[in-house]
Amino acid sequence: MAVLPDLSKYSKYADLTSGRMHYYEAGSGDNHTFLLHGGSFSVNADTFQFLIEPLAQHFHVYAIDAFGHGKSTRQPAYGPTFDVVVDAMRELMDQLGLRSVNVVGHSFGGWSGGILAYESPDRVRRLVIIGGAGLNITPVEGVQVQRVPTKESAVRGAMNSVYPGSQMTQEVAQAMAAQIAADSGGEEGMLGMKPHNDQMAEEASRRQYLLHRRLPFIRVPTTVIWGKGPDGKPGDTMEPYPTWTEEYDKAGGDISKTSKPWVIPGARYVMHEGTHNIHWEHPEFVVDLLVDFLK
Repeated sequence: MAVLPDLSKYSKYADLTSGRMHYYEAGSGDNHTFLLHGGSFSVNADTFQFLIEPLAQHFHVYAIDAFGHGKSTRQPAYGPTFDVVVDAMRELMDQLGLRSVNVVGHSFGGWSGGILAYESPDRVRRLVIIGGAGLNITPVEGVQVQRVPTKESAVRGAMNSVYPGSQMTQEVAQAMAAQIAADSGGEEGMLGMKPHNDQMAEEASRRQYLLHRRLPFIRVPTTVIWGKGPDGKPGDTMEPYPTWTEEYDKAGGDISKTSKPWVIPGARYVMHEGTHNIHWEHPEFVVDLLVDFLK
């Protein structure tokens, strides 16, 4: 039995202004849900491979390779930039005839999903941010220093999610590492991601696109999920999660009651055992939460 699910039967493409966009489409019905992956050039829609089929039992799911990632155009004529990535979501909706969708974003996907909800609230039904980026002035090391992943480095990254109680076993970590290394696009892939990575790495452009001033004005129903850290492992290292974790219990689980001035009105905040990749480690928990919230 294969360690990783075969998603090839769900592959589709759309020709958009900036290039050819690849996505996985599964499920049916009118509860349309976009899954947006993180921002490293070695990440793509496959990051949601443990969620796509379970979610497709409840929703019409589209897991998207952003431009510069995966099987989508890796080097558009312009970009990829924040504006190109976010506008491509609207253009894909237009092409698919979708007035609005649920948006579930991990890491950078939560960042771009937040910008979409701020700019185009009529296009977003509900928003879920999983370990969202775009909340800290200083970029994490992986953004500051981009390297072409080898299988060995990918294994080290995946093994951070291997711990008792996690679905991520050593066998799964090895298989995912091989997948990541094969799909990274090598030096060409890193070059294609560079315009966007530069925006995330340079303080001036990063500050321009941070979610801080946008979050208080997001009016769509929102859930924010992050990992509090299993025993012996750090939790989600993206700010503000380390400090939110400290304040979570004091606030009774409602971060809007803390000193943070930049929270989404009425949002639900969920802290759960895990790291930055909680959707790898506890996919059943994430699926159950999404089904409850998005339905």
